[in-house]
Amino acid sequence: MKKNITWILGVLLVLVVLVLVRTFNPNLFKRNVSEALTTTAEITVSVQELNDLPNSFSIVELDAEQQRFPNSMVIPFDQLLEKENKEKLAVLDGKILLYSADIATSSKAWVILNQLEFDGIYILSDEENPEALKYKFQPDTTIRLE
Repeated sequence: MKKNITWILGVLLVLVVLVLVRTFNPNLFKRNVSEALTTTAEITVSVQELNDLPNSFSIVELDAEQQRFPNSMVIPFDQLLEKENKEKLAVLDGKILLYSADIATSSKAWVILNQLEFDGIYILSDEENPEALKYKFQPDTTIRLE
């Protein structure tokens, strides 16, 4: 009987430790993406619209190889979650425009930062009429027909 209670307490202790580790993870996603998409009417801004924006915006370039915009901050996408880079982003005032030559990279960074509860995050696009990023999810049926 004592042995069974020891096993049960051991399993409960392991579960409590795992819950605490997960709870205090600083990179844990906190927002619902669909809710964020509905609250943000338009998440893309074209390069042509930069002149119409108020002065309170910062451009964060996600491509480390080349800097396209003067006075922009360069944070490579693969280093986005490093503590020092998250601190740099947290102190920026106004809108934060994420730019990459590949809009998919900017979109991934937008989702990550949005989930980490950064506000005022937008995607800067080269296209004059940026593509709306509102696609209905459809499962891949090439493997198994539904």
